[in-house]
Order: sequence, then structure tokens, then C-alpha cells
Amino acid sequence: MSQGFEIIRARIKDNAAILIDRLMRSKQQEVVLVLPKNSIIAADLNSIKILKEEAESIGKILSLNTENNEIKSFAKKIKMLIYDNNNFSVSGGEKKETTERIKSDKKIKIMMDILPPSSGIQELPEEITEEIPKGKESEPDYNLPPEPVIYETACLPVGTASQNLDLEKNLENFYLPADRRGSEDSRWHLGRQAIFFLMISGFLLFGTAMYLILPKANIKISLKEIPLKVQIPVAVSKNVSSSNLTAGIIPGQYFSLDKTGSKTIEGRPEVGGVIEIYNAYSAAPQKLVANTRFETKDGKIFRIKNSIIIPGAKMLNAKLTPSFIKTEVIGNEASNDYLIGPSYFTIPGFKETPKYAGFYAKSIEPMSIITNSSLNQEAILQNKKELQDKLAQELKTDVLNTLKDSDLQLVEGASSVKVDNYKINANVLSMKVTWQAIFFKEKDLKTMINYFVSNHYPDLKNFTFNDNIAYPEANRVDFKKGELFFTFNVDKNNALPADLEVLKKELAGRDEIEMRTIISDKTYINSAAISLWPFWVNRAPSNSRKINITIDN
Repeated sequence: MSQGFEIIRARIKDNAAILIDRLMRSKQQEVVLVLPKNSIIAADLNSIKILKEEAESIGKILSLNTENNEIKSFAKKIKMLIYDNNNFSVSGGEKKETTERIKSDKKIKIMMDILPPSSGIQELPEEITEEIPKGKESEPDYNLPPEPVIYETACLPVGTASQNLDLEKNLENFYLPADRRGSEDSRWHLGRQAIFFLMISGFLLFGTAMYLILPKANIKISLKEIPLKVQIPVAVSKNVSSSNLTAGIIPGQYFSLDKTGSKTIEGRPEVGGVIEIYNAYSAAPQKLVANTRFETKDGKIFRIKNSIIIPGAKMLNAKLTPSFIKTEVIGNEASNDYLIGPSYFTIPGFKETPKYAGFYAKSIEPMSIITNSSLNQEAILQNKKELQDKLAQELKTDVLNTLKDSDLQLVEGASSVKVDNYKINANVLSMKVTWQAIFFKEKDLKTMINYFVSNHYPDLKNFTFNDNIAYPEANRVDFKKGELFFTFNVDKNNALPADLEVLKKELAGRDEIEMRTIISDKTYINSAAISLWPFWVNRAPSNSRKINITIDN
């Protein structure tokens, strides 16, 4: 082989079109094509014949080296020059090489030693030229060193290799079917998008980590504890326009409203009638209280409505003659079962006594339904109270709904109801109700509490009462003077509550000196220790959530 030759190492996916292009771009007349064992050329062996014909058409000598037996067999059939590494052998320390003769007058130049490429210009190896006898021109043998020690000797300018690779890639895409070219481009774009997405995700994760980690402020505080238990007398007056904190008086507002209403007292249907009660026991009279029971033989109960006195029996001719009195009775039930005819009654209250046989009753007429029973005093008083409470509650609700958006407060016992113009006509009850009350503002009460505590407790000079107020009952109310008195109790285990969330917001973004100044102004803090992280940070984070405050007890 001549001194100038080129080895083309094919890739697995290089097809005939790509290899022809590389063959045509070769500047050497002799070219060795090295095919991988799993080259796609094996799928179409006619491609080898095409390569051989293209090489011959441009005057190049193409040789083949591969481990694929199918490609080798086909190359032998088309009489293509094959380099087989197994034919290379060493005898007596010298290399013996066989070659096939391509042309009868060709001088074979065998490379004795080929070195790998190095920096700078590669020196060409020493050549040995031997003349082939004419008698052996018909069967020339080429023996080359094994493939691992063969290197290309042609030196390309800088950048030529990368340009050739780009040209091969473009040519490969040109010969590929259109659908495969699109899928290749699509995979390339998807790959770029995946890389871009991973980069963005990495930046976001890094930023999140920095946000969560840097910076932080840890503050440990010790709280002061001052128990507070005090009773504050409070006076509310409609006669003052502003608070007198020294005297313990706050302004009040007097309300007086009236409302008229009526109610019909419904008499429930009853079953009753008139009975005659007899005294056959003694000459002494007998008193029976209201609701005394009278029982029929079958157990039905009737009651007298009012108290009565049964006159004593009379003695006629040494014989005791019973006396009697008539009265109205009402049955226990208003049902048809109680609509009984004339009957005989006993008094269950006298059972198991001698009076049980001496006192009895009879009805002459059957029992009937009584629709217009007279109203008793108990029913009147009950309906009067129900109407009074109803009118008073309506007045109170109207006032509270009007004042719901105001700061006015009403304590228990600071209101009253007065009934005017009460009358009853038949079964209709009517009255006029006057509701009066004394209100005060909650902010005035809190001001008094703060003033009282600050003046009676030196350690609580700036005391502020922010608790929810549970209002007590009134001790005394004078509606004529418009005055209200009650006692407010304050009972706290510690009168210096710590609002840590407000403190965090005040410390956010402050440097260490400012943080210490703010903490020292808090009356509820006894001592504090500030720690900023990492060590180069000199101020608290602007985000208050990254400020951690713990209480050291």
C-alpha cells in the first residue's frame, strides 16, 4: 500500500449514502473501510457492491475490514479486497504480510511500523518497498498489522474534522426518509426542552433553599410576672359628660321607651256540672278546700273550684237528718267519658276515716261541656306576666338592635320594666309597659381600669387591659337620678402578657442594636438573648416568620 492512504471507520448507523460521501471526500487514492460488526450495511449487502463500484468510478482502491462474516462472504463474492486480521502472523521476530495484487505492475509498500497520532506533525513511518515477481501478479496478498495498531496518517487542518462531522450529519439527514428526519428533530428539541426545564427547576430549588435557610434570627426571652387581683368600683351617671377617673365615674346614657299590647285569655273547654254535697256525719259544719276531689263509682274524678262549708246535720226527733249544699264541679278531663248522667260521689280524702261514709254527694243533672268558664285569679296573673315579659323583651330587642354597631354596653340588672294602664275586659287583658335602662361605653370602662391599675401598682405604669370583658351584675340602680353602680374584678396570673407576634413585626429588618433597643422598651421582658444566623448576618430577616422567639422560664 502506498504511503498515503486513509482509513474510514464507519459508524453503526452509517448507510451507503453516508459512506459514499466520505469516500468521495477522501483525498487519498487508497481507502480502507472499517465496518462495525453490527453495521446497518449488513441489512442490505448490495450497498457493498455500490461502494466498490463508486470507488472504481473515481479511481480509488477500496479495501474492507470487518468482523461481520456475512459482509465478508459477500465481499469475497464480488472480489473486493478484504483485510483479515487473522491472516497476520509473526515468524522469527519479523512481520510476514500477504497481499492480493490489484494491478500487475503495482509496487506494494508495506508499513513496518505505524505510530498513533501525536501533537504536532506526525512523522511518516519508514517504508519497505519490495518488487513482486511477475509470476505472482495473478494472486497478490496483502497483510496488514492487526486493526488496533492501524491509525490514519493524513493530517487535517484544524476544524476540518468537526466540519466533516457536521457535513456527514447533514448528508445523513438528507438521505433519511422525511418521517425519520422529523422524529430526529423532535427528539432533539425535546431533549433541549428537558435540559432547560431541569436548569430552571434547579434554580428554583436553589432559590427556595436559600430562602428557607438564610437568614434566621433566634431570640430567647425571659418574661416578668406580676400577678394582679383587684376590685374596681365603677359608677355610671347620665349627669356627667366625661370621665372622672379619680372619682371613678364614667358617663352613662339613660333610655326610656314604652309599648302597649293586649292578650286574649283563652278559656279551655271543660266538662262539669252541679252536685249536692251532704253532711250525714255530725251536727258540726265541715269545710272543704278548693280542688277537693269527688270520685264516681267507676273512678272518674271531679273537683270543686272554690272552698265551701257544708252545714252540720240537724237532729229531728232524736234522729240525725243530713244537710247539704250545692256547688259546681269540673272533671279532670274534657272528654266524652266525663259526660256522665246523675251519679253518686264519695270524697277520696276521707277514705279510711269515719267521715268517708258520713260525707257524700249526688248530681241531679248530667254533666255537660262548659265553654264560658269564669277566669280565676291564677290564670289572670299568669297571662299578665306573659304579656309584660313579651312587651319588655320587644322594647329591649329594638334598642339593642339600634345600638349594635355602637360601643354602648348594658349590664345585667341595669334595666327595669314598669306596667301602666293595666286593665281586663271580659277575657281580654291589656297594658302599657315602660322599659328603662342605663348604658355606658366600653372604652370608658377600659380607660378607668387602666388608670386604676397604673396608679395602684407602680410596676404596671403602662398597663393596658385588652382582655375580653365579662360584665358583672349591677349592685344598685337609681333610674330617677340616672345612676348605676357595679364592681369590676380583674384577676390575672400575670398582668404583663407578651404579644410575640407584634414583637416579631417590630423586630423584622432591624439591626442588632435596634433590636436590643426595642426589646429593652418592653416592660414584660426581663432579659433576652439574640442570635443571628449565619454568622455574617447583622440584622433580622425582613420576613417576621423567620424570626423565632422562645420563652425561657
